[in-house]
Amino acid sequence: MNRIRPAVVSALALVAVATLSACGDMAGGAQGPQHGEAGHKMLSVATINGVGAVVTDADGKTLYRFDKDLSQPPTSNCDGECATQWPPMLAGVATPMLKGIQDTQVGTATRKDGSKQITLNGWPLYEFAGDKAPGEMNGQGANGTWFAMAPDGSKITAGGKAGGAGN
Repeated sequence: MNRIRPAVVSALALVAVATLSACGDMAGGAQGPQHGEAGHKMLSVATINGVGAVVTDADGKTLYRFDKDLSQPPTSNCDGECATQWPPMLAGVATPMLKGIQDTQVGTATRKDGSKQITLNGWPLYEFAGDKAPGEMNGQGANGTWFAMAPDGSKITAGGKAGGAGN
């Protein structure tokens, strides 16, 4: 009987440590499952000099909205060649992980091909093929219709370009 008691106490201690570790991740701002789980996308917030807080993906790449899309109802109008230059952020098999973004702001839009695209404040999210490294905003202001997203779901107009980076 005395040998069982230390084993039970040890097991309970491990459960308590695991629980506290998970709570620590949540307190740090991450919502949802662990960062490495398959099937999960991540929306996070990064600070870019001269611009401020910008929504990024798990790799730190800037996420954009397209002014020709609709937020109500959430509708993507970027297909074909447009979607090659501006890849849509497609939903994974599970709820996206969020860091610095309210879960009530995040949803999905059904694309013309039937896939689900992640939205923020109703606006479908995209990457830009011209952004190669975290923190780049090479698509910002392209054709006056592509803009980085702020954590509250609004478009960022600072740091705009006059160039033509597609659609």
